[in-house]
Amino acid sequence: MSPEIYDWDATLHKIVTSSEGDLVGNVDAFDETDVLVSTEGARTHYKIPKNLVEGFDGHAVSLKIQKQELDKFKSGQGEGFGKVQ
Repeated sequence: MSPEIYDWDATLHKIVTSSEGDLVGNVDAFDETDVLVSTEGARTHYKIPKNLVEGFDGHAVSLKIQKQELDKFKSGQGEGFGKVQ
């Protein structure tokens, strides 16, 4: 797992896992400070600060936080998604 992500474009549409290895969702987009993740079927969206990303192994993005901590990063459907690349 690489702790420094130099090519954020490579993370697009890759799976995201919590610190304990649970599936969180997929990377939909990112901006300068956050990664936008949606769960399967886009039912839940998370706007997670990049400093909480542990690394990227080419297949999955891993987070430094547990799945139960993600509720505080929930965002409204589509919130922030139009402003990112």
